[in-house]
This record gives sequence, C-alpha cells and structure tokens, in this order.
Amino acid sequence: MQPMLPVSMIRWNSRCRSMAKPVTDRFPPNRLIARLGLVNKETRNGIAAGVSASLLWGLLPVYWKTLGVVPPLELLSWRVAGCSVFAWLFIFFRRRPLSRKVRSPRVIGYLILASLLIGVNWGVFIWIVATERILEASLGYYITPLVNVLLGVIFFSERLGRIRYIAIFLTLIGVVLMTLDTGIFPWLSILLAVMVGFYGMAVKQLPLEIDSIEVLAWETALLGPIAAAYLVVQGFDGFLHFSGYGSKVTILLILAGIATLAPLWLYGTGVKRIPLSALGFLQFIAPTMMLLLGVLVYGEPFGIYRGIAFTLVASAMVLYTISLRHS
Repeated sequence: MQPMLPVSMIRWNSRCRSMAKPVTDRFPPNRLIARLGLVNKETRNGIAAGVSASLLWGLLPVYWKTLGVVPPLELLSWRVAGCSVFAWLFIFFRRRPLSRKVRSPRVIGYLILASLLIGVNWGVFIWIVATERILEASLGYYITPLVNVLLGVIFFSERLGRIRYIAIFLTLIGVVLMTLDTGIFPWLSILLAVMVGFYGMAVKQLPLEIDSIEVLAWETALLGPIAAAYLVVQGFDGFLHFSGYGSKVTILLILAGIATLAPLWLYGTGVKRIPLSALGFLQFIAPTMMLLLGVLVYGEPFGIYRGIAFTLVASAMVLYTISLRHS
C-alpha cells in the first residue's frame, strides 16, 4: 500500500503535472485567440466585407439624392433593370452552375414573394430620400432587427429573453416619441422594417445552395422585364431622364444596378465569416450614417423628442446585440 501524502503535497503535485502539459492542452488555440483579441484571416476578411457593405448602404441616400432630377418610379426602374443585368453578368463570369432547386414550385413561390417585397422596399426607400425623410429611413433600419425578432415570435414560436423584451419596449417608446415630435405616425419607418423582415423570412425558406447573388438575379429577373418595359415606354414618350441632364446623371443611372448589387454581395460574403455579435454591431453602421446625413448634411429637423427617440432605439439595438452574445 502506498503511503498517504499530505493534501498540500497532493495539490502541489497535481499543479506540477498540469503545468507540465503542453500549452495547447491548457489553453486551446481558440481560447487563446479570444483572450488575445486576435482573429484569423478569414474572420478579418469577413469583417472588412461586412463593414464595407454597411458603409455603402449608409451612403446610398447620397447616391439617390444626386439623382434627384429623376422621378422615383423611373429611378426604381433603372435600379431594378440594372441590378438584373449586372447580377446575371456576375453569375456568368464566375462560371458556377445555377442551383437546380430553383425549379421547385415552392422555391419559385418564395422567389416571387421575395421579389415583390424587395421591389416595394427599394421603391419606398427611393421615395423617402426624394421627399427628404432620410431620418425615417434611418429609424426603419434601426428597428429592423427587432421586427425580425417579433416575426420569429409570431410565425416560428421563438421565445424572447428578458433583454429582448426590454429592447422592444424601448423601441415602442421611441416610436411614440417620434409620433409626438412630428404629429404623424412613422409609418414609412415601420413599412421599411416590416418589408425587410418579411423579405428575410422569404429568403430563409430558400435552399442554402442558392446564394445571395443568385437569389437577387432571380428576383430581378422577375421584376426586370416590367422595369425595362416602363423605361422603353418613357423613352418613346420623351420623358426618360437618361440623356439631356448631364453626363453625371447618365453615368449614375447606368451604375444604379452596381450600387445595389455591390453592398449585397459584400454583406453575403461577410456574414458567412463573422460571429453573430459582430453582425449585430454591423447593423448599427448604415442607419447611423443615414441619421448623420439627414441631420448634418441635408438639414432635416431633429428636435428633442426625436433625439430622445433615436437614443432609445439605439439603446434597444445595443441590448439586442448583447442578447446575440448570450443566445
């Protein structure tokens, strides 16, 4: 029988044995990376792509404002038609076969629904910018993640944690304050958020093999002929703004499709490579840029009620991001 060692000696021996283990056994690489605040190259690329997408989305109001001479419906048509052309060119040059699951009636139904929702969303956003309501667009995109949470509760019986209940409550107070400030319920903000939320639900029902660019290509393929027909009719009637308004307008109209496609591609590239907490942070960037543009560049009114409302909504987004880290 081996002699009994004192407890202190046993602890000392076990500590020595643990210290003798390789460093990678005591501190796994992923834990070391988390402690040192380091990320691998793929994650860095994902963050860069996601931030770039958010910055481009945040600057879109400037793009559409520059094209203020063009009526919103014509501008929407250029956006849809151009996006369709560039999306299919992108697919052609990457030389990857299209998913065969697009032939399914169920998939076709969801693509039609998604195309209608994204078309309405784009049109409403362009109209908001044209009518100098960028702050309402900002509010709409601030509350979009929380609308997604509510849709998950309603349609998928998802449960809300305490933090998300508080976030939704703060958002509701913010909407009430916006109504008191302007005297009008911010229905455009709500409409934008709801359209994006339902669009996300429709796209989530599609097979994973159909990536974001292919989804956009099929969506705009459904809307593209209508947009192109409208542009042709406007051209024959002499109301088209493609020429006669300066080369800048002509070039921006041609590139309207790329202005839509580029941030979507970057976001789709980044979202696959970054954690949920980082994704929550990225959702701050575009609406915050729109808020700053609306107030500082375009001089939209920003009273005390509206300031408190945006503060509450931004706080709700912070809570939502925190809830992602604990989910």
